[in-house]
Amino acid sequence: MGKRDLILDTLQELLAEDKGAACSVSDIAKRAGIAKGGLYYYFKSKEAVFDALVERTYDDNIARCRDLVSRNGGTAPEKLKALYQAYRSLQTSTDFDRYLHLPQNACIHQKSLARILSGLSPIVAEIIGQGVLEGSFTCPLPQETGEIILSVFCFLLDPGIFDWTPEQLDHRLRATASLIEAGLGAEPGSLDFFYTLS
Repeated sequence: MGKRDLILDTLQELLAEDKGAACSVSDIAKRAGIAKGGLYYYFKSKEAVFDALVERTYDDNIARCRDLVSRNGGTAPEKLKALYQAYRSLQTSTDFDRYLHLPQNACIHQKSLARILSGLSPIVAEIIGQGVLEGSFTCPLPQETGEIILSVFCFLLDPGIFDWTPEQLDHRLRATASLIEAGLGAEPGSLDFFYTLS
Protein backbone atom coordinates (compact mmCIF):
# COMPACT_ATOMS: atom_id res chain seq x y z
CA MET A 1 0.00 0.00 0.00
CA GLY A 2 1.32 3.43 -0.94
CA LYS A 3 1.48 6.36 1.46
CA ARG A 4 -1.41 8.13 -0.25
CA ASP A 5 -3.74 5.18 0.41
CA LEU A 6 -2.34 4.86 3.94
CA ILE A 7 -3.33 8.48 4.62
CA LEU A 8 -6.83 7.90 3.23
CA ASP A 9 -7.25 4.69 5.24
CA THR A 10 -6.12 6.55 8.36
CA LEU A 11 -8.73 9.28 7.89
CA GLN A 12 -11.33 6.55 7.38
CA GLU A 13 -10.26 4.96 10.70
CA LEU A 14 -10.52 8.32 12.48
CA LEU A 15 -14.01 8.80 11.05
CA ALA A 16 -14.98 5.34 12.33
CA GLU A 17 -13.80 6.41 15.80
CA ASP A 18 -15.84 9.62 15.47
CA LYS A 19 -12.65 11.69 15.55
CA GLY A 20 -12.65 12.77 11.90
CA ALA A 21 -14.38 16.12 12.39
CA ALA A 22 -12.01 17.19 15.16
CA CYS A 23 -8.76 15.73 13.86
CA SER A 24 -6.00 17.83 12.36
CA VAL A 25 -3.43 17.15 9.66
CA SER A 26 -0.99 16.38 12.51
CA ASP A 27 -3.40 13.82 13.98
CA ILE A 28 -3.78 12.08 10.62
CA ALA A 29 -0.02 12.05 10.01
CA LYS A 30 0.74 10.78 13.53
CA ARG A 31 -1.83 7.98 13.29
CA ALA A 32 -0.49 7.03 9.84
CA GLY A 33 3.05 6.93 11.21
CA ILE A 34 4.42 9.49 8.77
CA ALA A 35 5.82 12.98 9.12
CA LYS A 36 3.42 15.89 8.74
CA GLY A 37 5.53 17.05 5.79
CA GLY A 38 5.02 13.63 4.21
CA LEU A 39 1.27 14.14 4.34
CA TYR A 40 1.62 17.59 2.79
CA TYR A 41 3.55 15.99 -0.06
CA TYR A 42 0.30 14.27 -1.10
CA PHE A 43 -2.36 16.66 0.22
CA LYS A 44 -2.37 20.40 0.88
CA SER A 45 -4.98 20.24 3.68
CA LYS A 46 -7.27 18.01 5.71
CA GLU A 47 -10.09 18.98 3.32
CA ALA A 48 -7.99 17.72 0.40
CA VAL A 49 -7.53 14.39 2.21
CA PHE A 50 -11.29 14.11 2.68
CA ASP A 51 -11.93 15.11 -0.95
CA ALA A 52 -9.62 12.29 -2.04
CA LEU A 53 -11.34 9.83 0.30
CA VAL A 54 -14.73 10.79 -1.18
CA GLU A 55 -13.30 10.38 -4.68
CA ARG A 56 -11.82 6.96 -3.92
CA THR A 57 -14.97 5.71 -2.18
CA TYR A 58 -17.36 6.75 -4.93
CA ASP A 59 -15.03 5.73 -7.77
CA ASP A 60 -14.90 2.24 -6.24
CA ASN A 61 -18.70 2.15 -6.00
CA ILE A 62 -19.12 3.37 -9.59
CA ALA A 63 -16.65 0.74 -10.82
CA ARG A 64 -18.69 -1.96 -9.03
CA CYS A 65 -21.86 -0.71 -10.73
CA ARG A 66 -20.19 -0.69 -14.15
CA ASP A 67 -18.86 -4.20 -13.60
CA LEU A 68 -22.24 -5.52 -12.49
CA VAL A 69 -24.02 -4.05 -15.52
CA SER A 70 -21.37 -5.31 -17.96
CA ARG A 71 -21.59 -8.83 -16.50
CA ASN A 72 -25.37 -8.82 -16.75
CA GLY A 73 -26.61 -9.53 -20.23
CA GLY A 74 -30.20 -8.84 -21.02
CA THR A 75 -32.47 -6.14 -22.28
CA ALA A 76 -32.06 -2.47 -21.50
CA PRO A 77 -34.83 -2.51 -18.85
CA GLU A 78 -33.12 -5.50 -17.20
CA LYS A 79 -29.78 -3.69 -17.19
CA LEU A 80 -31.42 -0.56 -15.81
CA LYS A 81 -32.89 -2.70 -13.04
CA ALA A 82 -29.47 -4.24 -12.28
CA LEU A 83 -27.88 -0.79 -12.14
CA TYR A 84 -30.63 0.52 -9.88
CA GLN A 85 -30.19 -2.44 -7.53
CA ALA A 86 -26.45 -1.87 -7.46
CA TYR A 87 -26.91 1.85 -6.84
CA ARG A 88 -29.35 1.26 -3.97
CA SER A 89 -26.98 -1.26 -2.39
CA LEU A 90 -23.96 1.05 -2.49
CA GLN A 91 -22.84 1.37 1.06
CA THR A 92 -20.53 3.88 2.60
CA SER A 93 -19.82 3.68 6.30
CA THR A 94 -22.20 5.41 8.68
CA ASP A 95 -19.29 7.48 10.00
CA PHE A 96 -18.35 8.54 6.48
CA ASP A 97 -21.95 9.52 5.71
CA ARG A 98 -22.36 11.37 9.00
CA TYR A 99 -19.21 13.41 8.33
CA LEU A 100 -20.25 14.05 4.73
CA HIS A 101 -23.63 15.42 5.86
CA LEU A 102 -22.29 17.86 8.45
CA PRO A 103 -23.33 21.44 7.51
CA GLN A 104 -19.70 22.56 7.18
CA ASN A 105 -19.10 19.79 4.63
CA ALA A 106 -21.88 20.82 2.24
CA CYS A 107 -19.34 21.59 -0.49
CA ILE A 108 -17.74 18.14 -0.20
CA HIS A 109 -21.20 16.55 -0.16
CA GLN A 110 -22.11 18.38 -3.36
CA LYS A 111 -18.88 17.15 -4.94
CA SER A 112 -19.74 13.57 -3.96
CA LEU A 113 -23.19 13.83 -5.59
CA ALA A 114 -21.61 15.32 -8.72
CA ARG A 115 -19.09 12.46 -8.74
CA ILE A 116 -21.86 9.86 -8.64
CA LEU A 117 -23.82 11.64 -11.36
CA SER A 118 -20.85 12.08 -13.70
CA GLY A 119 -19.64 8.52 -13.07
CA LEU A 120 -22.94 6.72 -13.52
CA SER A 121 -24.56 8.84 -16.25
CA PRO A 122 -22.44 7.33 -19.09
CA ILE A 123 -23.56 3.87 -17.92
CA VAL A 124 -27.21 4.95 -17.93
CA ALA A 125 -26.74 6.59 -21.35
CA GLU A 126 -25.27 3.36 -22.72
CA ILE A 127 -28.25 1.38 -21.39
CA ILE A 128 -30.70 3.90 -22.87
CA GLY A 129 -28.86 3.66 -26.20
CA GLN A 130 -29.23 -0.12 -26.09
CA GLY A 131 -32.95 0.32 -25.36
CA VAL A 132 -33.32 2.59 -28.39
CA LEU A 133 -31.68 -0.05 -30.60
CA GLU A 134 -33.92 -2.75 -29.12
CA GLY A 135 -37.01 -0.63 -29.63
CA SER A 136 -37.94 -0.61 -25.92
CA PHE A 137 -37.01 3.08 -25.50
CA THR A 138 -37.34 6.21 -27.62
CA CYS A 139 -34.80 8.83 -26.60
CA PRO A 140 -32.94 11.34 -28.79
CA LEU A 141 -30.61 12.48 -25.95
CA PRO A 142 -29.43 9.44 -23.93
CA GLN A 143 -26.57 11.19 -22.07
CA GLU A 144 -28.63 14.18 -20.97
CA THR A 145 -31.61 11.98 -20.09
CA GLY A 146 -29.32 9.74 -18.02
CA GLU A 147 -28.02 12.78 -16.13
CA ILE A 148 -31.56 13.97 -15.38
CA ILE A 149 -32.65 10.52 -14.17
CA LEU A 150 -29.62 10.25 -11.89
CA SER A 151 -30.00 13.77 -10.53
CA VAL A 152 -33.44 12.77 -9.24
CA PHE A 153 -32.07 9.68 -7.49
CA CYS A 154 -28.89 11.33 -6.16
CA PHE A 155 -30.87 14.19 -4.65
CA LEU A 156 -34.27 12.68 -3.87
CA LEU A 157 -32.98 9.49 -2.24
CA ASP A 158 -30.21 11.08 -0.18
CA PRO A 159 -31.22 10.45 3.45
CA GLY A 160 -28.90 13.25 4.53
CA ILE A 161 -31.03 15.73 2.59
CA PHE A 162 -34.54 14.27 3.01
CA ASP A 163 -35.95 12.11 5.77
CA TRP A 164 -38.92 10.60 3.92
CA THR A 165 -41.32 8.26 5.63
CA PRO A 166 -41.62 4.91 3.81
CA GLU A 167 -44.97 6.04 2.36
CA GLN A 168 -43.57 9.37 1.17
CA LEU A 169 -40.62 7.62 -0.43
CA ASP A 170 -42.89 5.11 -2.15
CA HIS A 171 -45.01 7.89 -3.66
CA ARG A 172 -41.95 9.72 -4.97
CA LEU A 173 -40.49 6.55 -6.46
CA ARG A 174 -43.79 5.72 -8.18
CA ALA A 175 -43.98 9.22 -9.64
CA THR A 176 -40.33 9.03 -10.73
CA ALA A 177 -40.84 5.63 -12.42
CA SER A 178 -43.87 7.00 -14.27
CA LEU A 179 -41.92 10.06 -15.45
CA ILE A 180 -38.96 7.95 -16.59
CA GLU A 181 -41.24 5.56 -18.50
CA ALA A 182 -42.93 8.51 -20.24
CA GLY A 183 -39.60 10.20 -20.95
CA LEU A 184 -38.12 7.04 -22.46
CA GLY A 185 -41.27 6.05 -24.31
CA ALA A 186 -41.23 2.78 -22.36
CA GLU A 187 -44.23 0.55 -21.76
CA PRO A 188 -46.19 1.66 -18.68
CA GLY A 189 -45.19 -0.55 -15.75
CA SER A 190 -41.98 -1.78 -17.43
CA LEU A 191 -39.83 0.18 -14.98
CA ASP A 192 -41.86 -0.53 -11.86
CA PHE A 193 -38.72 -1.93 -10.19
CA PHE A 194 -37.91 1.67 -9.25
CA TYR A 195 -40.49 1.37 -6.49
CA THR A 196 -40.96 -2.38 -6.01
CA LEU A 197 -37.26 -2.77 -5.09
CA SER A 198 -37.18 0.18 -2.70
